[in-house]
Amino acid sequence: MRNIPAVIIDDEVSNIKLLKKMLQTHCPDVVVIAAECDARKAISLLEQLKPKLVFLDVEMPHLNGFDILNKLNTIDFEVIFVTAYSQYAIQAFEHHATGYITKPVSADKLIVAVQSAIKRIENKTVNETLFTLLDQNSKSSPTDKIPLSTSSGLIFVKLKDIIYCESSGNYTHFYLIDGQKKIVSRQLGQYEKLLPESGFIRIHDKYIINLDYIKEYKKGSGGDVLLENGIELPVASRRKEEFLSRFEKWIKREN
Repeated sequence: MRNIPAVIIDDEVSNIKLLKKMLQTHCPDVVVIAAECDARKAISLLEQLKPKLVFLDVEMPHLNGFDILNKLNTIDFEVIFVTAYSQYAIQAFEHHATGYITKPVSADKLIVAVQSAIKRIENKTVNETLFTLLDQNSKSSPTDKIPLSTSSGLIFVKLKDIIYCESSGNYTHFYLIDGQKKIVSRQLGQYEKLLPESGFIRIHDKYIINLDYIKEYKKGSGGDVLLENGIELPVASRRKEEFLSRFEKWIKREN
């Protein structure tokens, strides 16, 4: 028996009781260590208990399931969404192959979702499909954070703390204001689409910078930007015109 510690988050006590009973009967490897009805309390509960598996209701008062995940500093557990979504939304979950079960919960689907989650836990693989869903949710409901898929799990970084991003093959390096460097197994182009244009710009095939941290622009074929942390980065000549236009607008906005 594996004894996978799990937490259930659902605003209805009856749903929690039913899911607990079904897990005891059909998924003995899963041990429910806590449950929470108040989505606002769920964040501190998850950070304190550090479960391996979370059953998360999608629609709840005050905060939905995605809001809870976005407010966590790190996601190092597997998530099985519990949803009463329409068929259209369910197809979106299926497309991304993340764990989900629909209400009313059936034993067969619960077993399949749990077995899949346990396999990912044992393989120690980060749930990239969850990352994709959070990406999409952040685009439709903009936040001040961005999810980064690191070797230890999903972490959330404040946009204002990112100085610049650097491409390194299939990886992206995020350089933060506190001196940390986060290495993410996604290409820079994916973050170019995700980072808000109002604050970030791609100046080179290798670099995206936060306009707030530009200290100086040095003229040249493409030129160079000196950032607040002392790093100097080249501006590609083909990106110079767009960069200068955006930079001038940013300066006017700041003044």
